[in-house]
Amino acid sequence: MDKVIDYLGLIVLRLLSFSSKWIEEYVINNVLEFVKSFEHVLMVLTVVAFFLIIIYMTMKQLKKLPKYYVIEIEDVYGNKAAVDGLRINFTTFAAAKSYAQFYTNMYGQQYKFRIVGRNRILNYSHH
Repeated sequence: MDKVIDYLGLIVLRLLSFSSKWIEEYVINNVLEFVKSFEHVLMVLTVVAFFLIIIYMTMKQLKKLPKYYVIEIEDVYGNKAAVDGLRINFTTFAAAKSYAQFYTNMYGQQYKFRIVGRNRILNYSHH
């Protein structure tokens, strides 16, 4: 009986040895060769995916930016004021900031100028 168990154990070990060599030779080596041959492709795809995600996030943030900017004017008491002849609507933040600084230098402490972003243009009618 012990010889039969030893014989069966030997057969199982040889089958495991043969199957592990077969798996290593045909499966693992082929998978490794496949990965090695496409590692550059995988790297390029990763870089392209990264840039697409960055572009998507940038476009999403750009859509959130205001369409135009308004300079709001406050007097020394904190009340909203309107000063005739001042340009207050701008399409870029840089232009609005430049004009706000210019107006601050021109009027000193008499008025405060604040830049506010808006997404729709309001029609102001002068009567």
